[in-house]
Amino acid sequence: MARPEHPIVESAGRSGAGVRRHSAVATAHPLATDAALDILHAGGNAVDAAVAAAWALSVCEPSASGLGGQTTVLLHRPGDAPLIIDGHSYAPSTVSVETVSRSEQRVGHRACVIPSTVATLGHVQRRYGRLPRRAVMAAAVRIAEGGYDVTSLLRRQIRWTQPALSASKAMGASFLPGGCVPEVGSRLRHPALAATLRRLQEAGEDDFYRGDIAEQIIADMTRHGGLIAAEDLATFTLPVERAALVGSYCGFRVVTAPPPAGGLQLLLGLKLVEYLERHHPSVSPDEWRANLALATYAVFRGRDHDGVSVDVPSEGSDRFLQERTVTLARVIADRLPDPIRTVEEPGDTTHLTVADADGTVVALTQSIQSVFGAKVAHGGLGFIYNNYLRTCPRRPHPHQLAAGCLPRSNVAPALVFEAGQDDRPMLALGAAGSRRITSALLHVITGVLDRGLNVQDAMAAPRVHALTNGKAWVERPAATEALLALLRQRAFRVIVKRPLDFSMGSVQAVRLFPDGRMDAAADPRRDGVAKGV
Repeated sequence: MARPEHPIVESAGRSGAGVRRHSAVATAHPLATDAALDILHAGGNAVDAAVAAAWALSVCEPSASGLGGQTTVLLHRPGDAPLIIDGHSYAPSTVSVETVSRSEQRVGHRACVIPSTVATLGHVQRRYGRLPRRAVMAAAVRIAEGGYDVTSLLRRQIRWTQPALSASKAMGASFLPGGCVPEVGSRLRHPALAATLRRLQEAGEDDFYRGDIAEQIIADMTRHGGLIAAEDLATFTLPVERAALVGSYCGFRVVTAPPPAGGLQLLLGLKLVEYLERHHPSVSPDEWRANLALATYAVFRGRDHDGVSVDVPSEGSDRFLQERTVTLARVIADRLPDPIRTVEEPGDTTHLTVADADGTVVALTQSIQSVFGAKVAHGGLGFIYNNYLRTCPRRPHPHQLAAGCLPRSNVAPALVFEAGQDDRPMLALGAAGSRRITSALLHVITGVLDRGLNVQDAMAAPRVHALTNGKAWVERPAATEALLALLRQRAFRVIVKRPLDFSMGSVQAVRLFPDGRMDAAADPRRDGVAKGV
């Protein structure tokens, strides 16, 4: 496939816009982007900046992540192999199908795995950053104390979840002032969360698991029937440093997070796009998007139908991916097979990407699973609990709901390297949006590599997403008669979405060039901003 060059557009760095600098930041909220930039100006590296942004997002993007969630980091430093700092967490020791009902898996204190974000951010910054913890956490404390403005997106999210938020005294106090959905531009402040962050500034992350904060978490769990016990926190050992998962796409090397993260699905999706291109070249944008829909469908049809986790061999992973691709390609050889009954909720997560002038690159994804997680918060500490147990099947399964079970996720922070260029990736990115993480990343990666788009144009381009129940979501600008016909030929039931729809995922990316320039972009589907130094 030809890979045309595309001119880089200089711009101010607003949501969805690119910037040309020697260091760059893309996050899902302007306050988080500014927090990262302040750290870079203060002499911090990309790790310091990324962690500062992650702490900030834990405050000002409360629907997506926070101290009660989990975090995964993909770190590249020149001269070293890319590394995963894996914060995928596990269930408390008393979790079982008998102790957690189906409804309790979705909402409430019993839906939680042990939070890993505090441990992961503390570990990665202490080991790979330059600045003291106090400096890196300062912006988050300031935002929690001073507040942040309610955006139209945050207002919609609060309105979507208002009944559940109202049922929790702590959530209602934080997000429903006077019992009402706040207006756009009104200010939310979180003094309890500010005090918790200040405590972590002073005492470090160990206090969250074995100190005063831990005692308050256990008291809250006991009071509300939660299952996280003192021993669960005291024996918590995450994060784990792991080798990244590596695959190839049309001569490029792609590095991402291994299972239980979603990097395997991303690599298989790219392999399927490459396979389809060989057999049905996508000359037009409509054919390209149809191929992306087929690839996404096959990847998740394979995962759901198999019902098992696939262990990727540490050696020969690309051969494994090729063999798996051939198997999945049979699924989409003609018409779609009978649909699988699945429901895809909007999902919520956040991603940020930072690259510095020294060549360190961080792609960091963190989440509390659903929008506002378990819809309950610790009133005294000010953070929202995750609801990751909702992803654990109740039937026999490698991720079955049980003590210590490891929920599967779709997070897929990724780096793309040109052939023979191991010291500097050409593209660093990741996404939010549950399974739309995979389809959104496929759009941006292939848009840059195959369609010759700059990163901000690839990100803003309208998307498609195929579900295993046979539906295909298409953002309205892409809903041409030609694309709809191609999808219907494969028996997809097409649902047209509005332009730049929230449910289609949110990508944050940095494009790096050999001369040191960078072109960063934040997804216009959410509140993100990209800026450079």
